[in-house]
Amino acid sequence: MDEGADEIESALTQLFKAYDLDESGFLSREEFLAIEMRLHYEDGQVYRGESGCAKMTLADLDSSGFLDFQEFRVRTLTAYQEMGMSRQEVLDHMTEQTQKALLERAKMGPRYHAGIRQALRNIFALFDVNGDGCLSPEEWISAQKTVASEVSDDLDEGWIDEAAFQAADTNGDGVLDINEFLEASFAMFEGVKKRTDAILQTLQRIEKVLHQQRMAGRKETAPVTIYVQTPEKPPFHAPSQAWQDEPAEDACENADSWKECGEVALPLNLATAEDVMALLRLHLRLPFDTWVSVFYIGPPREGGAGPRSVTLLRGERPGEGNTTAMLSYLSKPNAELKLFVKNLRKRPSKLVRQPRAFLEERDGLFAQRSGASWGLDWETQLVGEGEKLPPRPMVMQVGETLIIEVPQTDENGEYRYTANAYMDKTDVISKPVNEIIEVKKGKSKKKGGPEPDPLLQLTFVALKEGKCVLFVDVSWEDQEEKLCLTHRLAAPVAKHTIARIGPVEIDVQKSAGKPEKGALQWWNGEKWSGKKGPKKKGKK
Repeated sequence: MDEGADEIESALTQLFKAYDLDESGFLSREEFLAIEMRLHYEDGQVYRGESGCAKMTLADLDSSGFLDFQEFRVRTLTAYQEMGMSRQEVLDHMTEQTQKALLERAKMGPRYHAGIRQALRNIFALFDVNGDGCLSPEEWISAQKTVASEVSDDLDEGWIDEAAFQAADTNGDGVLDINEFLEASFAMFEGVKKRTDAILQTLQRIEKVLHQQRMAGRKETAPVTIYVQTPEKPPFHAPSQAWQDEPAEDACENADSWKECGEVALPLNLATAEDVMALLRLHLRLPFDTWVSVFYIGPPREGGAGPRSVTLLRGERPGEGNTTAMLSYLSKPNAELKLFVKNLRKRPSKLVRQPRAFLEERDGLFAQRSGASWGLDWETQLVGEGEKLPPRPMVMQVGETLIIEVPQTDENGEYRYTANAYMDKTDVISKPVNEIIEVKKGKSKKKGGPEPDPLLQLTFVALKEGKCVLFVDVSWEDQEEKLCLTHRLAAPVAKHTIARIGPVEIDVQKSAGKPEKGALQWWNGEKWSGKKGPKKKGKK
């Protein structure tokens, strides 16, 4: 697993989640205006509704009435860029806005409190003893004594009694799903004259007791079957292509793409995703410097229709991510005891992930460009079998640039990519500078069809004589859950969802004579060319 997303991207994600009151993954106009208005009032500013509506309209690129993360991201970064803020100022401001938004949510009541919503989801998972994604009457009554002993006078003991179960079962199917449970809980909280922080403390106490009872006397899960991608080098495809030949709803049909590699009982005291990955590397006899992605098959989706959820294991530090939730789920009788290991790649020992050059650095680096530009594009390097890299070392002169072009989104913005650059010497070659490239619709494309997805060019400027090694990892692994949900897949796709351009070894030499700027030259796998794309294959 990579060391994590860029700080700016991480801060943007947290800010988006703070605005997303109902945790739907989209911001409605009401949600957007509700937070914006409260933040203005909190700062003592007059809020003008028409101004907020205009901001929402400008950000809503597809005019759907909702903002997805990508639309929110573009609008937020554009606003910061227009204000001329530095990278650190942007980080500090987003962190401050996130904290303010979460504080305002807490003031709006338990229904909108992010901590209370998460605590309720955790409690629901602990109530759900057999792991089928619903609460049966037996599970409800079983938890009643524990809750009654903990709520004392803090909450209404009738929160989970027999009458509460019947009232919460709004569709009359005899069980409660997560939405019914949340609605019933919020309805009860709204009738209790307690501060949200006091309600949160009570829920966290209940959660802790339930977890201790669940784990009492147990030290590990039942044996979990481990599956690893079968091909030695699985291909890398865009999300829109990766699922095409995957079987829907029956992972057994895809047995040729996954190799069964024994069973492992996972200790319940594992705290992070890396703890789990370390155990799996030992079991699979992989080198310790191997990065992997791990997916598990979670409980049934809300409503119980279709295959179970395909879930990416996350969490770099204890208390973050979903490692504890996964171990708790795999301890349940109805859990699907499978782990899927994919995206095997070497972890760099000397190269360090570099942040993008931000606003104040960008112009300075671009001003130092004075020579030729050389390009590596992702489709030539990664799609299918991929093409060979330029001969090592790649010789450049001071002032020349290397451009690595990667995708930014797919399916008209439905899925997004992340790209991380790893380098050893940023004094020889600059850290990457972002430049978004809008792709023109081809002549063969029908009029009125969706616009092509934009590309992202990472530009590296040769600064002084010396040598440097770099590579770029392109990933959409965190989008695979959405892809599997959309296309009803019962297992992760067998293709890679992370791929690497490089490593490229660069030898920067002193400029011989006056440098001349020329057209961007693309590597086609065989030579540099003015046309982007792989070399043409000869007829057999």
